[in-house]
Amino acid sequence: MTKLTRNSSDGGLSAFRLTAGFLHRELPVRIGQTVIGLKENPSPYDIRQVPQFKALMDNYTDDLSLLADRTPAPSTPATTEQFVDTLRRLKSRSKANMRLLAQGLRELSWAINSQDTRIVPSFLRPNTVRQRAQTCGGPHYYSSTLAYPDLSAPMAYLAPSGKMEMTDPAQWTQGSVQPDGEAKYQSFGAVPSVPQQWAPNKVCSEFCDEASCRNPRLWINDGTQQCAENQTRRFFDWLYSMNLGTQLLIEDHVAILDYGHNLVQIIQPLDIATRAAHDASQICERHYGFPAPVVKIIAPKSGVTTTYVPHHLYSMLFQLVKNALRATVEHHKNRRSAFPVIKLVMSSGDEDVSFKVSDEGGGIPLSQVDAIWSYLETTKGPADASEPLPSTIEKRNALGSITFMQRAIDLPLFGEGDGLPMVRQIARYFGGDLDLVSMEGVGTDAYLHLSRSRNAMEPGLNLHTLL
Repeated sequence: MTKLTRNSSDGGLSAFRLTAGFLHRELPVRIGQTVIGLKENPSPYDIRQVPQFKALMDNYTDDLSLLADRTPAPSTPATTEQFVDTLRRLKSRSKANMRLLAQGLRELSWAINSQDTRIVPSFLRPNTVRQRAQTCGGPHYYSSTLAYPDLSAPMAYLAPSGKMEMTDPAQWTQGSVQPDGEAKYQSFGAVPSVPQQWAPNKVCSEFCDEASCRNPRLWINDGTQQCAENQTRRFFDWLYSMNLGTQLLIEDHVAILDYGHNLVQIIQPLDIATRAAHDASQICERHYGFPAPVVKIIAPKSGVTTTYVPHHLYSMLFQLVKNALRATVEHHKNRRSAFPVIKLVMSSGDEDVSFKVSDEGGGIPLSQVDAIWSYLETTKGPADASEPLPSTIEKRNALGSITFMQRAIDLPLFGEGDGLPMVRQIARYFGGDLDLVSMEGVGTDAYLHLSRSRNAMEPGLNLHTLL
């Protein structure tokens, strides 16, 4: 595509028209799916009551209308140019939409912590949790993989017909537990015919694929709350992935036309890692007012190259190093110097380019590990309605990397940025992953893997798996 653009006599419009038709059909589908996801809301929390999510849904609805109703198919030079202008407008809006999403998550987290009755369903409020804890000391629901100690919460069960049902156990006439082969189910005198609003795949059962749901000792307070958190995380994983894919399609095609090369480029990861570590250290020093811990970069093969989107790699490493710096300083808060060294190690293999960020920041208790990946855990308060949203971003270079890096230096040490859940979603979107191994009392190792495969497929973005 880039070669065709460079060799084109009309500035690349004829070459761009080959893929513009695909985008004209694909983008409304993706944006439409995003609108449906926000409306259907697979999360048990009513996010539609959060003003930022309302505004986000309105923005996406307007984007959908702009593409489907007000932009003709790019079949001529004039309509192709009009379509390109639409892509530029959508690109400029994407930053504002991601900012709204981040603000909405902060507001949602605050609403859950304050038990806002408009957003938090009754069975997830503390009084209901305490009541379940007091009244559920007797019979338990047992599946083949999980002892479920919460009979007063909505849950999935295996009916005598062999079909998975969903109901409110408070409405049951409880009988005895009867075996049927390896499966066990409750025998009821009266089984409600109408299932509850929360569908079977949104609660703990033997069909739940969440490791934390399968292991009761990892439940922080209540199994039902843990399942609600897991379902909410799955929804926002989906939403972020959908946004990331849509944004990449738009930005890549605009970059080709405006700058003559793709968003994905051949890069030297060590250079980006060095810049990310330097910027994170500057933020740490500015926040605490004394020199930041040393970040030692170790790279046995310093000249390694790979293909990636530079600003995404920068943002991931920037977040990991920033977290390590903060943990180290606060764990050794009695010091003002001679902090333990943070190690950033880069290695390269046939399949992956990998980074390890190691700190001695005290580590994380096992019971809190799952909260690392929560979009609802934040160190910043609720969103300020007066907080300005970014306007149209100036085009500073082909990738937007310098723009992002300059902005990243101005971020606070915590409460802003991508956060670990988003970092993991970016890594997984490109065929890699992010893993954390923590030892409480010592520190944490974060492993970031970048896939070298050129055949990595986009992750499944089927909304129906969540509904």
